[in-house]
Amino acid sequence: MLLEGLLTIGRYAAAVERAVVDGHRAAEREVPSTGAPARARLLRRLLLDGPAGLPPPELARFGLRPDGRYHCLVAELPDPVRAHALHRLFAGSGGVLGAVDDRLAGLTPRLPSAAPVDLLMVVAPVGPLDRAPAMYALCLAALRTAAHRRLRGLHPVTDLAVPTALAAQPALAELLRGALLGGLDPADEFHRELATTALAWLDHGQRLDQTATALHVHPNTVRYRLRRLRDLTGGPPVEEGARCPVPDTVRWWWALGTWLDPR
Repeated sequence: MLLEGLLTIGRYAAAVERAVVDGHRAAEREVPSTGAPARARLLRRLLLDGPAGLPPPELARFGLRPDGRYHCLVAELPDPVRAHALHRLFAGSGGVLGAVDDRLAGLTPRLPSAAPVDLLMVVAPVGPLDRAPAMYALCLAALRTAAHRRLRGLHPVTDLAVPTALAAQPALAELLRGALLGGLDPADEFHRELATTALAWLDHGQRLDQTATALHVHPNTVRYRLRRLRDLTGGPPVEEGARCPVPDTVRWWWALGTWLDPR
C-alpha cells in the first residue's frame, strides 16, 4: 500500500512539474510577441533624450500622453518572464516597463498597490515627460547606492537622496575620512567597534538609550565607546545633552560610513 501511494504521488508530482515547465515555456514564447523590443526602444528614447520629436500617436500606442505626469522607475533586470510579469503589473496602472541599458526601467502615472518586495526598485516623484531623462539619471544613481546597501523592495529616490549625493564625491569622502578619523586603525577590531557604535549613535538621533537597544549593550557601554572615540579623534561630542550641529553630524556620519566601508 505504501509503494502504491508513493507511485501515485510520483505521477502527480511529474504532472505538476510538466505543467510548470510548459507554463514557463509558454510565457517565454509570449514575451517577444507583446512588443517588448518596441517598448524598450520607446523608453530608451524617452529616458535618454526626452519626448521632443516623438509624435503623440507613438506615445499613445503605449498608453502615454505628451501632457501626462509619470513616475520614473528603475530596477534590477530580472529574467525575461519576471520582467514581462512586472510590465503587466504596471500596465494595469497605466505604465510601461522595458529593458534599458541592462536595467528594467519605465514610466507610470501611479504605482501599483502591490510592488514586489524581493526586487530592488527605485522610483522618482511624478513629473512631466520632458523631465524623464533627469529623473532617470537620478534613479540610476540611487539604484547603485541602494544596491550597495543591499536593499530590496520599492524605494523613493528622495529617501536615498543623502547617501546618493555623498556617494558621488568619493575623493571628498576620502579626504574627510582621513581628516576626522586618521587616529583610527582599520585593522584594529576595537577601533572598528568604536566607529560602528558612533555611526549607530548618529543613526539613532544621538540617543544613548536607542543606540544601546540597537546594539544590544548597556547605555554606559555606548557612552564609554563614544568617549574613547573622542579621545582618539577629537569628536563627536558625547556630553550629556550635547548634540552635533547638522553640518557636523553629516560630516561625521559620512566619514564613519566611509571608514567602515571604503568600497
